[in-house]
Amino acid sequence: MNHATSSSERLTWQAQARRNLDEALARLIASNDPAQGAGIKNLVVRLEIPAVGFVYEKSLGRANANSDAPMTPQHQYHLASVAKTMTATLILQLEEEGALGERGIDTPLAEFGVFDDAIVERLHVMKGISYGRQIKVRHLLAHTSGIKDAVIDDATGTAADFGGPAPGSYGARFRNGIPAHLACLQDPSCDLASLVTSKDWTMWDPSHPDDREAGVINWFLASGTAAAPLHQPGAAFHYSDTAYVILGLLAEKLTGQDLHKQWRRRIFDPLGMEHSYLAYAKDPEPSPWIHNVSDFYFGDIPGVTSRLNISFDRGGGGIVSSVGDVNRFLRALINGELFRRSETLIKMTQWRFVQGIKAPRVGVGLGIFAEGTGHGTIALGHSGAYGAKMYYEPETGIFFSGTVNQRTGVVYYWWTEMLKAIHDAQP
Repeated sequence: MNHATSSSERLTWQAQARRNLDEALARLIASNDPAQGAGIKNLVVRLEIPAVGFVYEKSLGRANANSDAPMTPQHQYHLASVAKTMTATLILQLEEEGALGERGIDTPLAEFGVFDDAIVERLHVMKGISYGRQIKVRHLLAHTSGIKDAVIDDATGTAADFGGPAPGSYGARFRNGIPAHLACLQDPSCDLASLVTSKDWTMWDPSHPDDREAGVINWFLASGTAAAPLHQPGAAFHYSDTAYVILGLLAEKLTGQDLHKQWRRRIFDPLGMEHSYLAYAKDPEPSPWIHNVSDFYFGDIPGVTSRLNISFDRGGGGIVSSVGDVNRFLRALINGELFRRSETLIKMTQWRFVQGIKAPRVGVGLGIFAEGTGHGTIALGHSGAYGAKMYYEPETGIFFSGTVNQRTGVVYYWWTEMLKAIHDAQP
């Protein structure tokens, strides 16, 4: 991008860029599809170009359904799968320290003792043959292990097959339980804790491997989803939250520390991310970092205000953060501040096309995607299920984070319009 060089030209360019961004957000609000929801309830974005000292921060709407208080840039929001980049960063830090052995992420998962041999054999059973021992850490990081995503897939098919969460997935069960949850909120005698929408998930309970209610991986095994993988490890791409829950378990096994404690010690505290934490964590409990958490929406249903429990995310996307913190993380990552060796960042961000990847994604790295922006550039980053985005555009030096806090009623790739607004401001 040919940024203006003189101070007056730069000020003129920045003023135009801000106007363009304001207009892009106005178009986004105006483009809501009423058939899929009553429109965007709240949003927050932050866009930075450090090379020219440009910062744009904007918030709109009401932060929570039960209050008229406006959304602000300081409000926290659920990152969902944006957190996968943080999980991958943690695993690669452990590799640098030698915790994964000489072969690093190319070591089979089975060698780390996360699961006993019998469970490893059950993780990936294709046409009666187990490929569990062939799953490498790299496969989990790049979504090429072949295992399904138990949040939205089941033993009979994928979410794509059903046009939404497969009927045997715990995502479908959660969604189907929302009406009862809302009714319970209106009934003083109703026990909200007894509902599936209030379930406090653990990642894995090895003492009850066949009790699907015992943990996320327990569900994956006991529901039959593990016995219906899509391909052999390394053969193709299929997005899998389950893979990242396993990576969270791996990090805990290698260090003996809770996932939240590791994120605090290795990423959040060093970077001053005081608005970031793992939701539903126990060690440490997140109360010191919980400030003002905005509502995310399932249609018109506010997730935070309605007290929906989404603890099944964990290593796959359980972090709550703010636009300032997310951009701080992204800048530190891209600038190499989170790794000891420059080679680690290169390995993480070196994307490749794999069978199964669909446009506008053009490739996958390790916990990060390369995606076409629609205006001739490639951005590196990640999206989350509740509308959260985090992207870096190498060609222009743009760092972007934000959320529209909802799954439906808005274009999934809305963030590309923010980058285009900057491009259109060029002199």
